[in-house]
Amino acid sequence: MKKFIMLVPSTLKIYNASAGSGKTFFLVKNYLYLLLKSPHPEEFKRILAITFTNKASEEIKKRILQCIKEFSNQKIRKEYHFLFDHLTKSLKLTKDQLFERSKNILYAILDDFSSFSISTIDKFTYRTIRSFLYKKNINLEMDAKKFLWELVDKLLTHSEKWSHLLVQFSLEKLKEGKNWDISKEIFKIALLIVEENSFFPMKKIKRHSLDNWITLKNTLLNRTQEFEKMCQKQGEKFFEFLKKNSIQKHSFLYLDLPKLFQKLRMGDIFLNPFINNKRLEKNIQIEAFYKKNTDVNQKNLIEKNKEEILFLYKKTKFLYEKSISSYLLDKFFLKNLSLLSIIHEIEKEYQSLKEEKKILLNAELNQILYERILQDPFPHIYEKKGIQYKHYLIDEFQDISILQWENLRILVENALSENGSAMIVGDPKQSIYGWRGGDAKTFLHLIHYSSKYYHKEVVSIETNFRSFEEIVKFNNSLYQSASKFFHDPIYQDIYKKSKQKIFKKPGGYVELNFFRIEKKNYQQYVYNQIKEKIKKLFIQKYKLSDIAILVRSNEEGNFLSEKLMVDGFFVNTSVSLLIKNHLEIEIIIQFFYVIFKPYCSQKRATLILLLLKNKLIRTQKKDHDFLIETVFLPLDIFLKRLDFNNLLDNPSLYNRAENIISGLRLLNQYNTASICSFLDFVHRSMKIVGNSIGDFLEYWESKKEKESITFSEKIDAIRIMTIHKSKGLQFPVVILPFADWNAVSKRKEGAWIDISPHLYHGLETFYLDIEPDLKKHIEDSSLIKIYEDYLSKTRFDNLNLLYVATTRPVEHLIIFSRHGNDKSVSFYLKNFLHEKKLWNENIFQYSFGIERIIK
Repeated sequence: MKKFIMLVPSTLKIYNASAGSGKTFFLVKNYLYLLLKSPHPEEFKRILAITFTNKASEEIKKRILQCIKEFSNQKIRKEYHFLFDHLTKSLKLTKDQLFERSKNILYAILDDFSSFSISTIDKFTYRTIRSFLYKKNINLEMDAKKFLWELVDKLLTHSEKWSHLLVQFSLEKLKEGKNWDISKEIFKIALLIVEENSFFPMKKIKRHSLDNWITLKNTLLNRTQEFEKMCQKQGEKFFEFLKKNSIQKHSFLYLDLPKLFQKLRMGDIFLNPFINNKRLEKNIQIEAFYKKNTDVNQKNLIEKNKEEILFLYKKTKFLYEKSISSYLLDKFFLKNLSLLSIIHEIEKEYQSLKEEKKILLNAELNQILYERILQDPFPHIYEKKGIQYKHYLIDEFQDISILQWENLRILVENALSENGSAMIVGDPKQSIYGWRGGDAKTFLHLIHYSSKYYHKEVVSIETNFRSFEEIVKFNNSLYQSASKFFHDPIYQDIYKKSKQKIFKKPGGYVELNFFRIEKKNYQQYVYNQIKEKIKKLFIQKYKLSDIAILVRSNEEGNFLSEKLMVDGFFVNTSVSLLIKNHLEIEIIIQFFYVIFKPYCSQKRATLILLLLKNKLIRTQKKDHDFLIETVFLPLDIFLKRLDFNNLLDNPSLYNRAENIISGLRLLNQYNTASICSFLDFVHRSMKIVGNSIGDFLEYWESKKEKESITFSEKIDAIRIMTIHKSKGLQFPVVILPFADWNAVSKRKEGAWIDISPHLYHGLETFYLDIEPDLKKHIEDSSLIKIYEDYLSKTRFDNLNLLYVATTRPVEHLIIFSRHGNDKSVSFYLKNFLHEKKLWNENIFQYSFGIERIIK
């Protein structure tokens, strides 16, 4: 039996709800309670429900409307009886009263549907911003990266006043032995303008003028050069001392001491030579300087000068270790300093380009709203939009960013102070949008810390209503086992307390498969195994639509989709199965280019070779001869040679595309989805660019990396999607084919770190590139803490992905992974089996529970 807890006015209700615990049900139930509690049918206008994705908001809206529709009908279907009876009891209403209220509410919602406020947080923010924009003809640009690359191009071609800085930075890159092209570096810095994680540090950075940056750069260069000269000087001193006293470097034990001073002399100082040579340190302590078979004269010379050698070593070590952390920090800062110094100019161009194009970026909406709230605090800014909500319900709170919460918090606190209510639902284990600013610690802070503005009640929903017993037991054991590998007590505690109760669903099946195979053959091998599993599941009476294959990347999804479709399986995929990758689409586009550029022999040659290679045209001549003969013909004759007599007659892009498809008989049972998706794209684009073939091709080039095949939800097909897209969904069978992504990110990532203003000319924060092996270079405790926090966060994010994937199935979970990769998430699976005393290097398959038995 589910435990029902209703919202109490002036109380922030927080549901800490693990996967499968019915978060959406709780949100819908509480919305209905608030809606039906009031005798006024228009109470829905005073309730705002916020979700994270469009799909989730549509699902919640659909469920609420379905419930209200059922309750307004005296013949309520059986599946709605429980909720209807519960609401009549908790609201102390008769069934007739609830029926009457539901009917009136349904009419009121249908009469003013736009006020039925169930929205994504991005849409709510955009609507609010539109209310105070002075210029109303501004459009929303969703593709921030495309816009920023356009900005970079403009900066590199039109910014003469500070081009000398860009040239200087290019030369610095060349000096470091790197590519002189700085476009990627400028893009990285420009991206910081719109990244929410960079919003507060960037406000501090922008206070500094270009002169400040130049002064700081000179200071850092002087400091680093002084340290490098000191190291070089100490190295030279050692060898001058040897020369002066006729001591040969080969006389020293293992050559360790001369090698150390040689590194210092040559500037090889990033890796600490003192801590990375334990053998030398041990021999220094026992004063063992030379080999047993060293020449007696050399032994005597070393013994005679031993004290001075020791003194030089210890002094050098002291000088090195005193300044190495500051030196390394300065060197890391210098990498980004030149570009950060022009952040003002980058932002000026950024704002200018936005005004020129009359757009706002979706990525910057939260920043704009936050800044406006600082200028014009509540209630004025929201009153302009007519926002008079009394009740707030926020879903997927673990994915909400700090800025998003700051913008909402003022509304929530105001509602609670005026006898309203608020409900928050989240699960830190499903926080997988860190790259968008989402931070599970915001949710945890709300749970663990009190506020002077409202009362708070935390409810942990511990029962899993989704999955069968064996899957819940497997996940309980797996993630409690994984919790031990977190150094951060917050992350450790999240998974340590992740155990769920089972809701009377006996059965279920979990299968773990490990392969010892080369990486280049891995994907194909896994696909062969998946194909056999699907055939077996089919025999067990599972439908294709019962099966979901969850992948980490679009590349993996594309690979599996293509393979399954070629082998005759129907596939419904939400990964980017790009239209542009299909042969038939490539042919249509090449035809369009030939028509658009009638005198371009290269485009014609490309088309002819494409058709000949795929045997779509026939000729009695050799391919080379046919190409030479046709490529330079007038356009109309060229097309006739390809059996297209009327392609130029019809100006409609859509009709031309259809003529090419029918003329070459491109349509078959395997490519229907790709062709229909392309024709749909052509139809949509004609509303924007008309029938201009040149404008269409320009539009196609800007959109082709995102245009993917669309499938009907009604067909019986295997679903393939990324783990991110699967969040909030459930499937009878889940296959996780490549469960071996890195447990800790190997990519170079950036982080903002706090620094001492007196050492850096008033600068309080700086952007540091964090690399996976950064710890080798650092000894400063604050830097080590930043690095370890980065490792913990990336470990948490990657385990969360595994958690989301393994909590989607209802009955059946199949996982494929590779043997021997202890730095991937497969390590958690292996360790779980070790703890169960099941792991054996020679066993490649482990199962829990019983597969579905067909009588």
